[in-house]
Amino acid sequence: MASLNETSAFYKGSDASLFWEMTICQSLSDRASPYMGALREAFTFGELLMARLYDSISLGSKPHIIEVGGGYGTLMRSILPLLPTCKVTMVELSPRFADLQRRVLSGFPLGEVIEGDIFEVLRREHLEASLLISNENIGDFPTAEGLRADEISRIVEKGVFDDSVEGRAARLISRYNLHMPDDNDPFAFNLGALEYVELLKGRAETVFLSEHSADIELGSPWSDFLTPTATGRPRRISLKGHAEYSIRFGDLESAALADGWQVERFPMLELLKVRDDAGARFMAGTECVGNERSEIIHEFLNHVKEYECLILKR
Repeated sequence: MASLNETSAFYKGSDASLFWEMTICQSLSDRASPYMGALREAFTFGELLMARLYDSISLGSKPHIIEVGGGYGTLMRSILPLLPTCKVTMVELSPRFADLQRRVLSGFPLGEVIEGDIFEVLRREHLEASLLISNENIGDFPTAEGLRADEISRIVEKGVFDDSVEGRAARLISRYNLHMPDDNDPFAFNLGALEYVELLKGRAETVFLSEHSADIELGSPWSDFLTPTATGRPRRISLKGHAEYSIRFGDLESAALADGWQVERFPMLELLKVRDDAGARFMAGTECVGNERSEIIHEFLNHVKEYECLILKR
């Protein structure tokens, strides 16, 4: 019998080998951050994200932005000065983080924080946005563990999908024609992330998603010196206080396309305009060089290389 990994929401910890204590967004929250040394130019995560979005979309003069699981409010803090007339809705499960986000939005008349699980909020409230952001948190959504391809195939063939973990997974695999492992070893399936993509239809003009990828393939120039550990299967990542799973972005892309979205998929390295010069190549491959700055950049490069992004547009 498969099980559902229910994770505590929106806390991020380490990558697979290091105790990474901050999200990528948090590490790039200040232009004076030492992690800025990994970028071609020192811009905050929020500035870089908005620059990338402006290449693809127009938000208009008075957009409505929803951020899901915004943690310390770091991203919204850097976005608000760029969009002073926007309406902001934060959706946050953690009361502690919700309080922190209210402080970020204090003095901002068009901002509110809704406490609750995003799945329940989307089903309960009629939220529509110009832009919805889920940055570095969809790996926290429930993941089906211990699925077997032969059992799921039998359910798909019957075409009857109940509310069990297997039934929910089989429905998504059937609807979006998703690939399953060729062997019958137990596998994990990004059930929550895919159900989330389904729920987002009609909720926003544009959606930005990012997370640790299970199936990333880097292109040049970064593929010349960075090699992700992606195996094609979602893998469990043990963090402080909980575990999450990496995301098969190919599955999310297939589901979004089938639901009528236009999709842009790209590595986080591209979003952040990460360096690919000789110095970055040396620091990426050399773990201990007796230089704290270089070690920080080494750690950052080998963490961010695992991350992918999706922009979904109506």
